[in-house]
Amino acid sequence: MSISLNRRSLLTGAAASGLAAPAVAAADFGPVGRPSWAADGPQGAAARKGLAFGAAVPSNLLNRSPDFRTILARDCGLLLGNNEMKMAVVLPEPGRTDFAPADSVVRFARAHGQHLRGHALVWHEALPAWVAPRLAGADARQAEDLLRRWIDTVAGRYRGMIESWDVVNEILAGYGPVRRPDGLRETPWLAALGPGYVDLAFHLAREADPRAALAWNEDSLEHDFDWVEARRSRALKRLEGMRARGVPIRRFGIQAHLVGDHPFDATKFRRFLRELGQLGLGIEITELDIDDKAFPADIAARDRAVADVVRRILDVALDEPALLNVVTWGLFDGDTWLNDHPDHRRRDGLRQRPLPLDEGMRPKPFRDALIAAFRAAPDHSAARARLRNTT
Repeated sequence: MSISLNRRSLLTGAAASGLAAPAVAAADFGPVGRPSWAADGPQGAAARKGLAFGAAVPSNLLNRSPDFRTILARDCGLLLGNNEMKMAVVLPEPGRTDFAPADSVVRFARAHGQHLRGHALVWHEALPAWVAPRLAGADARQAEDLLRRWIDTVAGRYRGMIESWDVVNEILAGYGPVRRPDGLRETPWLAALGPGYVDLAFHLAREADPRAALAWNEDSLEHDFDWVEARRSRALKRLEGMRARGVPIRRFGIQAHLVGDHPFDATKFRRFLRELGQLGLGIEITELDIDDKAFPADIAARDRAVADVVRRILDVALDEPALLNVVTWGLFDGDTWLNDHPDHRRRDGLRQRPLPLDEGMRPKPFRDALIAAFRAAPDHSAARARLRNTT
């Protein structure tokens, strides 16, 4: 698949279609402040081992809640927008961009000396209603042009400010039978561009922001099921091919949406992490939370069980020198997606408690488990520094 357009022609085409990223300099988002995080919190403990801890942030809560801003500043060294940089938010209509939600996250992180992740450039969900019909009616050149213009619009706006971008998200087929030999999920992007859309997206992201570490973010790779082991094998095979083809991928994201009573095999997970690291990739845990629907109703017992799951996976993951970041999908229980998803609601009607802080933003055993795991982890600071400097 051609990726021959240079940056000048890309920007010219984007401007003609009303999708060019507005000219914005990093300084327009305010100066980078001193790190705000507390030495005795999760980020403080993580930093001593060359790691970063952070959370996904909903901009509406960030903008209206002083308490939320306080805990983000105290506990986190890394932030990302929850939906703020996704296509459905940034491009709600053809030619109309809305950067206000994402800009607010960027400004807050810079003011508090925190790093930023970008999430997510290419996903089969969070598409504006107009995109799937546009892709369905497009030929390959038109679809490629749309992808080019979209990536340059959002990644170009935050050029030089994002530590790592989730370039593609959840590209492997889901839980049922895998119909394609390459294991890719059927999506509007795949239908319009073929399997080469994955490599193309990375090359375009590299053009848009050469300093960002480019990542593939994937789900359902943690638990001990045969179908999960098969997904790990497919992911590794694709990554090996991407590296051999010179695709500029530098990180792999493991979402870690964990289910409390699902089996976990430390040996198999450790081997998977080691194989990722041997490919020269940095690894990020990107969306950590714990579905507690199988745990008791009693809050104290439930919180202890959730914390135990956190320790079990982190005690394995933090042994791996290639692991760089640990990110939770939200920071407090009032901001979890699990209560809104029919597959994750508790049968007793109680609300899930899957995150480090409770609904009143008070620390829970989950937060204690994070701190304890970071403190107990081996110090791979030197190896992690080398990987962070490789984009």
